[in-house]
Amino acid sequence: MRPLTLQNAPEYSTPFSSPTGSWPDREPLALSDGYATGVFHHKPTGPASRAPVLYLHGIQSHPGWFFASAASLSDAGHDVFQVARRGSGANLVDKGHARSAGQLLDDVQTAIRFVLDRTGAEKVALVGVSWGGKLAAAYCAKRDTSEIASLTLIAPGIAARVDVSLATKIKIASCLLAAPKTLVTIPLDAPELFTDNEPMRQFLRDDKLSLRKASVRFMYASRRLEQMISRAPQGSIKIPTTLILSDDDQIIDSPSVAEIIRRLTAQNAEIISLNGKHTLEFEEDPSEFHKTLRNACAK
Repeated sequence: MRPLTLQNAPEYSTPFSSPTGSWPDREPLALSDGYATGVFHHKPTGPASRAPVLYLHGIQSHPGWFFASAASLSDAGHDVFQVARRGSGANLVDKGHARSAGQLLDDVQTAIRFVLDRTGAEKVALVGVSWGGKLAAAYCAKRDTSEIASLTLIAPGIAARVDVSLATKIKIASCLLAAPKTLVTIPLDAPELFTDNEPMRQFLRDDKLSLRKASVRFMYASRRLEQMISRAPQGSIKIPTTLILSDDDQIIDSPSVAEIIRRLTAQNAEIISLNGKHTLEFEEDPSEFHKTLRNACAK
């Protein structure tokens, strides 16, 4: 793991080295309830020529996992904004906690407004990876998408192959009202679930900013997002949508995810499968993934 010091930010962790010698600025973002988080802003080298990108990370990850693909998008002319989800990464307040699915969706809305205000653009390209893809899909199925130009879902955690144990489910149910901030383990501790690339596996073992536990309220909110998606009417997502899957994903059920997205988009989603495991960012050669992501966000 290579520690990286960012302007106006504490030390952050990323497995990547910058091709230009610099990484994004960290900009403050106050969520609707006053929670303070950060947004990593990757600026294009010249004038922005494409829609700004709002990039949502996964349940265990943080923006540093995806700096390389964000930089690839900024090289293509996008302003790229990676918002750190409340309670994740370097956010120490209420670690692993969110009050509800509605609060998480409100956070996305706040981030969209931040990006539009920051850039003066009319619309954003919304990107969600893994659990962040579930959040992005639920947002586009349930909320107003008039300010979203396109939706790109990267191995979204909509239908999981990995789940918490029965004992954990009982604990979540029993603590939900009386002790909502009780923490339970996220069942994604095995680096081999994410990648076959050993240097990246070592990064995952060493990364102290990865989220290992989440509150029972967060886990319940995550389940509610799945219910919102499953109950949304056919054709609920009307914006251009690209689904990027990996052909050896051991975390999500890719065929089921593809069927869900087909239904939500009335068969209009472009579905692309690439070689690799769940985190395509961590492939030894992620160039095909970066190219596919750039093409999706250019729609």
